Amino acid sequence: MATVTRKAAWRAGAANGWNDDLVWYAAAMHRMKALTPQLDVFQTTFISALRQNLPQSLVDQMASIARQWSDPLSLGYQSQVHASFVPATSWPRFRRKKAIWHQCAHDQWFFIPWHRAYLVEFEAVVRKHIGDLGGPAATWGLLYWNYSDHRTDPTRLGLPKPLRNATLPAGVSVPGVTAQPDGTFANPLFDPTRHMTGDADPQSGTLWATATQALLRPHFANQQDTGFVSFGGGVLETPNNAALFHQDDEPGELDRQPHGSVHVQVNGSMALFETAGLDPVFWMHHCNIDRLWETYARTLGHSYPFNAATGPAGAAQKSWTKQRFNFLRPDATVKTWTAPEVIDVTALGYAYDSTAAPPLPPSPPAPPGSQAGPFGIVAPLDALRSLPQPITSTRNVPLAAEIQTRMSPPAGTPSAGLVAPRIADDTRWILRFTGIRALRPAPTSYEVYLGLGENEPAEPADSAHYVGLLSLFGVYEATREDASATTGKMRIFDVTPQVTALGPAFDLATSTIRLVPLNPERDLAGAGMSIEQITIESA
Repeated sequence: MATVTRKAAWRAGAANGWNDDLVWYAAAMHRMKALTPQLDVFQTTFISALRQNLPQSLVDQMASIARQWSDPLSLGYQSQVHASFVPATSWPRFRRKKAIWHQCAHDQWFFIPWHRAYLVEFEAVVRKHIGDLGGPAATWGLLYWNYSDHRTDPTRLGLPKPLRNATLPAGVSVPGVTAQPDGTFANPLFDPTRHMTGDADPQSGTLWATATQALLRPHFANQQDTGFVSFGGGVLETPNNAALFHQDDEPGELDRQPHGSVHVQVNGSMALFETAGLDPVFWMHHCNIDRLWETYARTLGHSYPFNAATGPAGAAQKSWTKQRFNFLRPDATVKTWTAPEVIDVTALGYAYDSTAAPPLPPSPPAPPGSQAGPFGIVAPLDALRSLPQPITSTRNVPLAAEIQTRMSPPAGTPSAGLVAPRIADDTRWILRFTGIRALRPAPTSYEVYLGLGENEPAEPADSAHYVGLLSLFGVYEATREDASATTGKMRIFDVTPQVTALGPAFDLATSTIRLVPLNPERDLAGAGMSIEQITIESA
């Protein structure tokens, strides 16, 4: 199999950003959109639905349109592989084979390998279109939006220029795209629903595009609810459990940031599982997420799960090996992948032009408990003994603007018992958000700070207080699907470094949590975002 090179979207070349790879991507997108009936009506309906918190009547209208997207060569079909408003009983058929939709993995350790298989299948569809147009199908590879390299070049934070405008610039010709009545040529890479349309807003900072915290995590995966935060997410020990596979509750750091935070930053179609794949930038974003996995595994030397002769035994390894990823191909065959089959990108037929890590600070000391092994998975009895214990909390936190809330211990708990130095040196400290909900897709992510005084500034460079980025991608989907509205989503952060840095005088009992939105100018109140409970726990 020939190896193609996936290249950066931001690169040296024409001032307008167009290059041959993007021209052919646009040509394929044009054909894929043409095979997607009523795409323009769907997008218009979606824009209206977002403003109204996605009423069921408009969701039903979008589902009715999406039922027509039966051709795997269409953009509509490929987008619904990720997620769909269409109930499974109404998925269309293609050459007598039922569509395989609503398959995406989030908030657990199959998030990265499933999306890698998804990209491989999508890339093959794009090449088919390029080949049909007489283009370089054998050598074309997906492009990645290299926002995570912004410290090398801040312009990379901006949406790649060829995606920004509804019409093609003068001098750019895309095969198959003909003139509109006004003489202009539609740009197939444009999506009318985006909130981010050009250069990055300086007010939003760079955290949404930053992969530093993910690349510094010592483990690829973690055992569920033991207080570990890993690169790839929590282990699913029950392979082919559809409910957990689609959206569990322990995302890896890469899933949260920059994956989820980029989805929220671009917003529009990108803000929702069911519509994200309709935006051409979705595939370029996930190509970069896939590249960062190569950076973590190979460039930084963390390797891939179970590559070594020793490793966690039993259910975890069986799950990693047995979980199936199924895709219906344009020739009406079904391709089944497993995680071990996607870890060698050369065998998959591609390589990246660079997997260099962005500038990283020195690796922090491994958190207590890291001796559990390369995946942060411990024996069942040890896991039971190390369950995080809540020691202080706050409840009912709205997310309509910047907010600072104060923690308080359970009734009857002496605050002196919560001063950090009184706890064993090997204690890990966990900040947990539970019951996160939203009435529509989140319009922003939030910077999280621990222990700031009322008048102290919030600065991400302040490592003693800055905890991480709370990404709310997927919160609305969980809220909508949970008919009882009792659970919402959960996010955890390892705040051991902050508790240590704040020193002997820091009392967890009355510590503060400050949440700062990256995009305060967006309609935060209208999104109805809230957190049921925030706790600090020892593990």
